[in-house]
Amino acid sequence: MQDAPPLIIGSGIAGLWTAWRLAAEGRAARLVTKETLADSASAWAQGGIAVALGPGDNPRQHAADTLAAGDGLSDPEAVRVLTNEGPDRVRELLAMGATFDRGSDGRLRFGLEAAHTRARIIHAGGDRTGAALIALLTRIVAHDPLVEILEHTEARALIVEGGRVTGALLVHHHRPMFPVRAPAVVLATGGVGQLYAVTTNPKVATADGWAMAHEARAELRDLEFLQFHPTALKLAGVNPAPLISEAVRGAGAKLVDATGRRFAFDYDARAELAPRDILARAVAAADANGGAWLDAREVLDFRQQFPGISQMLASRGLDPARDLLPVAPALHYAMGGIRTDLDGHTSLPGLWAVGECASTGVHGANRLASNSLLEGLVFADRVARSLPTEGPIAPAAGAAAGEGMPDVVPTSVSETIRVRMRAIMTADVGVQRSEASLLHAEDALAELTRETPADDWRTAHQLLVATLITQAARSRRESRGGHRRVDYPPKVRQSKAV
Repeated sequence: MQDAPPLIIGSGIAGLWTAWRLAAEGRAARLVTKETLADSASAWAQGGIAVALGPGDNPRQHAADTLAAGDGLSDPEAVRVLTNEGPDRVRELLAMGATFDRGSDGRLRFGLEAAHTRARIIHAGGDRTGAALIALLTRIVAHDPLVEILEHTEARALIVEGGRVTGALLVHHHRPMFPVRAPAVVLATGGVGQLYAVTTNPKVATADGWAMAHEARAELRDLEFLQFHPTALKLAGVNPAPLISEAVRGAGAKLVDATGRRFAFDYDARAELAPRDILARAVAAADANGGAWLDAREVLDFRQQFPGISQMLASRGLDPARDLLPVAPALHYAMGGIRTDLDGHTSLPGLWAVGECASTGVHGANRLASNSLLEGLVFADRVARSLPTEGPIAPAAGAAAGEGMPDVVPTSVSETIRVRMRAIMTADVGVQRSEASLLHAEDALAELTRETPADDWRTAHQLLVATLITQAARSRRESRGGHRRVDYPPKVRQSKAV
């Protein structure tokens, strides 16, 4: 028998907070990250954290806004947990040294974003919230002797014995695979953006968690609900696409078409502050008919409010005080994922999931802006508190499948297959879908799967998840939230009282 700590796979805000909470309670943790602790979608988050701490706001109103954005599919109890526990998590961040933007009176500054009825978004460094929080948590976790960190290490598969997850098969820098046993495994692997040709997600967002969970027979749900950010900077051949935060529209930027007309009013009375799924379709339509631009020329103090975006635009020869900014939708966030309860338990004993790879029920069919970092904090805290304590792990009776096998370096054949996959997903399973497009995608993905080398598990994982998303989209014969079927009329938006 040997002792082992919980194994956390992924180092975004959800994975880092899980490790920190364990260590804060005197418990060990082992944290695995594909690249470095700084490489995650959380680090790229510009918009901030939505939290009901401002004047005239309360968790009940935040919950109502979240439910309305979720288009009738959010779990009210999960939303209640998010909005009621969120303020305490933010207070803990402040106590840990997080520095959020403040007004001249020294109080937290709250911004407004789409589909919020109150200004409740807090930022750090203007548009550098994610990077600031990841830097803070990384610094704390990296210096905690109770947290073991394995960087440049990928998870190949979950180890399942007797119907329970008992660890994972890992690979470090293409060396032979090795098993790591644990009393609990937490998947915090992030999103699926790299399955699409244009995404705001980092290169590490390759759907690993969904693939491993599915292969281990854990339940996944709502995979069809993908959020496309309406205002990614449109640059030919650039992926990930630079993001122009929703907060820029909250500060007064307008969407215009090739004639200079504000077209968002054609789709929703809230115009640029409508929910993301509505605006993504509006921008996609304008882009297909001559182009779409974000006009931020009248936004006051743009450089002070959005220093990161200003620097990114300047590097590409654009000045928001002078230029219209070309935009197009980009795959941004997955609302569905590995089904969990309110403490992160999945349907498979020994396996927890948290963050974007998990489906807690909070987001429903469409995520409310800036709820993702908050969800990572709130549910990671609950996951850490629900994990079994460090304890004895029985050694396996035999070697784990794949143990000791050399990893395979991806070839040009594999990369060609992935490029074709991303084009198929963008064209046929993108902002708008139809029975015909989804059938075409299923057939094309099946052909790519047959062409994939047998030992290329990374490409196989991506094709598996792309197929699961396509099948889920074909099964849902309605338009709702982030899932729009052109062959089925959209439902009227719903909201639930709390």
